[in-house]
Amino acid sequence: MILENLADSQLIENLGWTLLHSVWQIAFVALWLFLALRAFAKSSANSRYLVSLFALGLAFLIPLTTFVWLSQNSANVRHGFINTDTKNAVTINETFQPTEDVPPLKNIRSANSASENFFISVENLQTGFTENFSALSPILVGLWFLGIILFAIRLFGGIWQLHIYKTRENSSPNENWQAKFADLGERLKIKQRVKLLQSKIVETPMVIGWLKPVILVPTSVFLGINPQELEAILAHELEHIRRYDYLVNFAQNFVEIMFFYHPAVWWISANIRRERECACDDAVVRTLENSQIVYANALANLEEFRHSAKQTASPVLVAANGGKLMKRIERIINNKNAKISANGNSLWSASLACGLILALVLGIFSAMQQSSVNAQTKINDVKGRKMAVGFVSIPPVDRMENPPKDADATARLLIEKLKAHQVPAIGFVHGQMISDGEKMYPVRAEIVRTWRDAGFEIGIGGYKHIWFYDTPFDEYVANAEKNERITKQILAEKNLPLRYFSYPFLNNGKTTEDKNRFENWLTTRSLRSVKYTFDNQEWMYSFAYDAARKDNDVNTMKEIRVEYLDYMTKMTEHYEAYSQEMFGRDIAQTLVLTPSRLVTDTADEFFGFLAKRGYKFVLMDEAQSDEAYQTKEALVDSKSGISWFERWQMAQGKKLLDEPKVSKTVWRIWQEMKDKK
Repeated sequence: MILENLADSQLIENLGWTLLHSVWQIAFVALWLFLALRAFAKSSANSRYLVSLFALGLAFLIPLTTFVWLSQNSANVRHGFINTDTKNAVTINETFQPTEDVPPLKNIRSANSASENFFISVENLQTGFTENFSALSPILVGLWFLGIILFAIRLFGGIWQLHIYKTRENSSPNENWQAKFADLGERLKIKQRVKLLQSKIVETPMVIGWLKPVILVPTSVFLGINPQELEAILAHELEHIRRYDYLVNFAQNFVEIMFFYHPAVWWISANIRRERECACDDAVVRTLENSQIVYANALANLEEFRHSAKQTASPVLVAANGGKLMKRIERIINNKNAKISANGNSLWSASLACGLILALVLGIFSAMQQSSVNAQTKINDVKGRKMAVGFVSIPPVDRMENPPKDADATARLLIEKLKAHQVPAIGFVHGQMISDGEKMYPVRAEIVRTWRDAGFEIGIGGYKHIWFYDTPFDEYVANAEKNERITKQILAEKNLPLRYFSYPFLNNGKTTEDKNRFENWLTTRSLRSVKYTFDNQEWMYSFAYDAARKDNDVNTMKEIRVEYLDYMTKMTEHYEAYSQEMFGRDIAQTLVLTPSRLVTDTADEFFGFLAKRGYKFVLMDEAQSDEAYQTKEALVDSKSGISWFERWQMAQGKKLLDEPKVSKTVWRIWQEMKDKK
């Protein structure tokens, strides 16, 4: 009963008409802003910011005024389309009562001109629209309220995220930086008391709050960029505080929530944020002498930090890396060029710096564009996906040191990451790395025990990591048996079983006969082979990463991390496409990785990405119990290992899907290593 009364209420109808009118009203405001911005093209960024802010205010106030007007005049006026007066309608009806001598009103009007017929049709159309829209108003208003709730939840989620940033894992920087920060505040005439903190959980500098504002700077940024650049970034954040931009941004979010359905509101709001960042840039350049190049470099480096971390920004956040970064850098450099045009050398230096910075930003934006395309798939994410993970080999191995010097540290870090993301992985022992066949290598064997004691399952590959394709059957069996004997010694210490075997290089033999014979041998040993659906070239990225680590090449390490995550995103989509094409559903998948430092350093991003796509990490038993793993498979007649998706596809005589390519950087490093051998 309450819902029926609410649906019939004048309030709901007025809201419905307000929403309808707001479509053209806000569009008109956006058109006005577009023309105004063209007129103010050569004005300061702050002027364009104020004009855009005024437009957003109009976009909010005009519909609000419409609603108030409709509410006050609802007794006489139901909408803006019909101007018919009720008394006039009654008069017309009384005047034109049908009689024997006077034809009906319909016939009288039909005798008039064609223009009158046109206006009658329009009036009837308007009346019909009014009646139908009034009936639909409750549905429209209900959807509007639902949208407001969803966007409000998003906003409050962002506020809570900022609260976490502000209250957890942060500390005061050293006294030198506190002194510099205080000096910056005085130069910018900041009246509020602002606190500077370094944080372990944020990845880009940010301002939080307006009553008691706090500037958070990642600990890594203090170390990753030079002091002059960081000083410029801090000046930018202080300028946001001086202008009360955090409060204005919050008001923007409120308007965006109320008119979430209108693209023009988002366009106006985006203009405000862009011009606000440019206005702050201008203030920084005015405050800090000869700061254009330094500040431009700071913005580019800051964007690299943000992109590497892929941290999701809160909608209420104001930060130095907001807006159209590349255009901001162009503005800063062009302003510099205008001031030093009389000095040819300085002009050449500035132009060169501009080119280098823009090249860096283009590279970042190119990677971001790929990421944004990949991010579109998140909209279609489904729940209930499953993924089992196997690591070959334990202990960590690379192609430069066997194992690397920090293998123990890498293994322990990886174990913590797997626990944090609840990944019940299997580690497959590479026997040659922990024993000579007779005695254990204590340090390396202890890494396997650490894995075991952390609650993760242990499986085996071969004692030596060899190809089944070009190894005689008996020799291959002896190689596996030797590894089995070594690994069982470690498992026996805790009375644990050995259950899984992983084919080295994912190659399971040259002939079907050899493959079947070996599978039968595994059965006699109570072992089961792993069928990896998610094969990849992660090991190439890991090799390149280890090489960069050995050379202490931090920039290359960052580049490889970004490229690796982009590659694995594409590979995830690649194998999901196989799953849908072959089975029409998301089968439980099995992923093969190496326990490398790269996988460890990117575990939060990659496993977090899989979780967001709806994947639940499961035991290998559960994954391979999926009936898809009973599909007929083709034998690979070559010295190579491929995904079981590809084997199933080949068995059906179907064409393989094009696989994402390894990045040029990683491929070059790999080829250089091969050429040295």
